[in-house]
Amino acid sequence: MVNVSLTRKDSSYDAVKGALDLIGDDVNIPDDRPVLIKANMVSPTVELSATPVNAIRATLDFLLEKGVEKFTIAEGTAVDADTMGGFQRYGYFSLREDYDVEFMDLNMDESVLIESLDDDLNPANIRLAKTLFDSYIVSVARMKTHNNVIATMSVKNLAVGSIINGDRTKRVPNSENRAFSHEPRPINLTLARLNSELSPDLAVIDGVIGMQGNGPVDGFPISSGVAVASASPLAADIVGTQVMGLDWRTIGYLWYLTQLRELDVKDIEVLGENVIDHVIKYQPHDDFHWQLGWWVENWRDYLGGDYMRDGDE
Repeated sequence: MVNVSLTRKDSSYDAVKGALDLIGDDVNIPDDRPVLIKANMVSPTVELSATPVNAIRATLDFLLEKGVEKFTIAEGTAVDADTMGGFQRYGYFSLREDYDVEFMDLNMDESVLIESLDDDLNPANIRLAKTLFDSYIVSVARMKTHNNVIATMSVKNLAVGSIINGDRTKRVPNSENRAFSHEPRPINLTLARLNSELSPDLAVIDGVIGMQGNGPVDGFPISSGVAVASASPLAADIVGTQVMGLDWRTIGYLWYLTQLRELDVKDIEVLGENVIDHVIKYQPHDDFHWQLGWWVENWRDYLGGDYMRDGDE
């Protein structure tokens, strides 16, 4: 069985800390890898697009109890490329008063290359932040709808957040390092491919106040009042979509990953609250029906093999 915790609280801190405590026995942090908290901050000026600072604080307190003493909080904003400004505006720097923490802009990191897919499902190289590959990664995301893949939580937070900002935009013709496609067919395959190379070690999803509608930036708030945590990010995201009133099987990258991981949702055990008691239907993105066109019949042909390349160290 795969454990996923679900808590219902009025504050991000209490919900996240409670969710993490429920799956504490599943969390084993190696001594030889630095702990990196991957925040979710698409825009440095739209606070609803970002992980609440108190969700980060609750995660740090849980990890302290696990014996971790030093932390890196990392993100690379996609909008405006002002990661440090976002950390400041949203109160993240206040965490320095209570924790041994450093802040990192992943857009400034050294990189490795990986093949993504362009509009026609052809290879397109993108750069990923190198530091992530050497770290124990805790993905702490806000529960949100999305403009390309229906919903975004822990898996997508790391997958797209690991891409150096200049390569997140749509493909530029005749460019040596073409950015990946955001069309439904290639993006869902690319997300599954990225997760196969780089996956969170621990997933935290804060849905106390989520974003619905035209997420991940232009949506509006919804009070879900929940938090989800698991040592299996895929399982956490499946439970998260259920809370959002969505069918996880309609989300391409989650479906692909369940097939690759051979994860049967019947083997997910939810600790704490009962999912069915806390479903709050999120309004989907205006382009929801377009996003459903992700299916690729020979999808396994695009997900096998080693896609890593030498980077620009």
